[in-house]
Amino acid sequence: MKKFVPIALAVILLLSACRGSDSPPNAVHSADDLPGRIIGVLHRSSSARFAYEIGSDMLTFHSGEELLAALRTGRIDAALMEMHDAHAIATRASGVSILSEPLVEYDLRIAVARENAQLLNAVNSALAALGENGTLDGLYNRYFHGADFTYLPPETAGTRPGNLTIAVPYYFPPYVFPDGYGERVGMDIAVARAVADIVGTSYTIVPLELDALITAVWFGHADLALGFTPWDNGWDNANGEDLVNFSNAYARSTQEIIVRR
Repeated sequence: MKKFVPIALAVILLLSACRGSDSPPNAVHSADDLPGRIIGVLHRSSSARFAYEIGSDMLTFHSGEELLAALRTGRIDAALMEMHDAHAIATRASGVSILSEPLVEYDLRIAVARENAQLLNAVNSALAALGENGTLDGLYNRYFHGADFTYLPPETAGTRPGNLTIAVPYYFPPYVFPDGYGERVGMDIAVARAVADIVGTSYTIVPLELDALITAVWFGHADLALGFTPWDNGWDNANGEDLVNFSNAYARSTQEIIVRR
């Protein structure tokens, strides 16, 4: 009788595992599998724009935990997250994994009104100076990797007349998010301040929803806007390039694809 015990036990364990599993098999193995699938994104994230361009059905979630739970149970087929969110949320979660190839890589740039070529040149010169003195790398490492970096404004900050109205995303961590005192901080806030300091003017930060950033510059409600990214992916999309000009890049990011294991 003893020789039958291991076999019977193995069968019982196998049946128990099958009954206890509520995760359907993964059907998304690359970006080519995304069209027509149900994709989950975080509320107020840039990922919604990419999901829309792919032509997929989309569900929005208010937390990473809720999104990944929907992925594990098969309510959605895959999730899209900006690089920072994906590595902060998904790398430590069970039952999911990040595909080795991202959906798209893109530069982060600053939107400037088309008719204001002088301001565009000033912004690009400021970004070049901030790149050469290590400020852009320092800010990126601070907000993306927790590095200890302190920005020191130049002596010329605020010495020129005028004020730049700079639009940024209302909530888009780590680019814009509230600190412990309710003040908005983040990569975009720091870059906006540093650019204005190099230009030499004072500045006013105006937080807006992502879909209002380009129109704010287009209609003259803001001089600059950070947080809206043009990308070259071959899709037919209205990415704002017909409405505004974009500066040189101040950072680079990706949209990661998260799937069930």
